[in-house]
Amino acid sequence: MSKERAERRRLRALAAEQRELQQRAARERAAARVRRRSAWRRFGFRRRGAPASARRKEIRAMVGSLLLVVVVVSYLLTGSVLIVIGVLLVSAVVLPALVITLFDRSRR
Repeated sequence: MSKERAERRRLRALAAEQRELQQRAARERAAARVRRRSAWRRFGFRRRGAPASARRKEIRAMVGSLLLVVVVVSYLLTGSVLIVIGVLLVSAVVLPALVITLFDRSRR
């Protein structure tokens, strides 16, 4: 009788351990899901539920940052103000087309 009880106790302990492992795995999956969602929220210009004004502000900030980096790099590489002015003029033509191509949601 005591061997049977010990066996049942051992089986209950194994079942409890397996439940604990499954619960831990479920918690880790949920935490990973939350991390992925928060990562996408930080990269927010692709949010579907965001107001249009918020998306526009984020796109303008991103394009402005990109333009600033291109201008600074062109000045550092060439040292010429004329090249920087040329980059600004070219970007005045190219960037609106690029923004419309990549981020215009009305055409989808």
